Amino acid sequence: MKKKLIIILAHQDDEFCIFNRIINFNNKKNIYIFYMTSGMDVNLNKGNFNKRDLESISVLKKIGISKKNIFFLGRKLSINNNKLYINLHKAFKELIKNLKKIKGNKIVYTHALEGGHEDHDACNYLIKIANFKYKFFKECYQFPAYNGKGLPFIFFNVLSPLSENGKIYYKKYKFLDRFKFIYFLFFYKSQLKTWLGLYPFIIFKYLFYKTDTMQKIKSNISIREPHKGMLLYEKRGYCTYKKFNEKIINFVKTYNSI
Repeated sequence: MKKKLIIILAHQDDEFCIFNRIINFNNKKNIYIFYMTSGMDVNLNKGNFNKRDLESISVLKKIGISKKNIFFLGRKLSINNNKLYINLHKAFKELIKNLKKIKGNKIVYTHALEGGHEDHDACNYLIKIANFKYKFFKECYQFPAYNGKGLPFIFFNVLSPLSENGKIYYKKYKFLDRFKFIYFLFFYKSQLKTWLGLYPFIIFKYLFYKTDTMQKIKSNISIREPHKGMLLYEKRGYCTYKKFNEKIINFVKTYNSI
């Protein structure tokens, strides 16, 4: 039976973290991508693609992903940026409904638990619970985006896996792919202000690092802080870990006693 790759992302453009995995997956027809927030601060139109949707569709089509395999669940449910952790129950129900339609052996990639963005960490718990309750996935992996571990103020590490998440699995970058990935970055024009802070670090890694990184998501449903010290999303004033943790405990208790 052919493997199906399920990718659970918080926001449109988060695919940049795993360009290398997507482009090297054998059968692009068997890749399904789900965005769990609208990517916007205010979702004005549930029915139509927003700018961020269209940017991600454009990039993913260039890599070979079919538009029909790209699902914007967050926009459909009006789950806006920074709000996934307070909408986990309805996000979970919609995600499960869609995953049940995908037959075959499924592998999943989602965001690492790293404290960089609360929506990223919420995706990690969505997958933990989905696999605990329904045993959907043959393998579960998490990928890093950015985190503030060990850094002052709002400085951050990009595409840097945390030791707290266990063994690291590497995949080499092919020479020409490095330049394709850099080219793709410049399609995300609607979030230019954010990208200006990310471009130097991401481009440096694409050019000079030999591999990307992945880590397995453990099957147990433990709830823990991503790392010691203040988390990046706390430093940026979006959410406190205490508030995030209360919502996660409530969500997890619905499906598992802890």
